Amino acid sequence: MNQAAGRVAGGAEPVPAELIRRVARRDGVAFRELYDRTAPHLFGIALRILRKKDLAEDVLQDSFVSVWERAADFDPERGAVMSWMVTIVRHRAIDAIRRQGVRQEGTGIGEEALAFLVAGSDTAADRGAVRRALDHCLGLLDEQPRLAVIYAYAFGFTHEELAAHFKTPLGTVKSWIRRSLDRLKLCLDG
Repeated sequence: MNQAAGRVAGGAEPVPAELIRRVARRDGVAFRELYDRTAPHLFGIALRILRKKDLAEDVLQDSFVSVWERAADFDPERGAVMSWMVTIVRHRAIDAIRRQGVRQEGTGIGEEALAFLVAGSDTAADRGAVRRALDHCLGLLDEQPRLAVIYAYAFGFTHEELAAHFKTPLGTVKSWIRRSLDRLKLCLDG
C-alpha cells in the first residue's frame, strides 16, 4: 500500500493517505483530525494569496467543504495529501480574486511568490530545494516572460489580464508563458 503523505509546516507529522480514505467514507473524526493537522498551513497559503483575513477564512472553509466532497477522488499515486489540498486552496483563492475583479497591489513577486509556488512540497527540506531550483530556473528567463509566469501561476492572472498589464498582444503573452514553461521544465528536470 502506498503511504503517500504530505507534511505540514514546521515538520509536523505526515498526513497519511489513510486519513483521506477515511474522510472519503464520511468519517467525521478523521475529517476533524485532517482539519486540525492542516488548517493552519492552508490558511497561511490562502492569506498569502488573498491578503485579507476574512476572504482567506472563507476560502479555507470552502476548501474543506471541497475536500469533504471530493476525498474519494484523491489518488495517492498522483501525489501527497498535502499537495492535493494545497492545490484545492490555491484554486479557491484564485477564484475568489477573480470574483472580486480587483487585483491586489504589490503582488509580492519575490520570496512570497516562490514560497507559494512550492507550498505543496512534502517537507521543509523539499520546499527549500525546490525553491532554490525554481529561483535559479526563473532567473534564466527574460524579465517579462518570468513575471508573466509568476503572475499566472502564483496569482491567477489570466492571459488577457497579463496582455493588458504588459501592454502586449495576447498571442505574445501566450507564447511567453508556453515557452517559459518549456524552459522551466527543462531546467528543473535537468
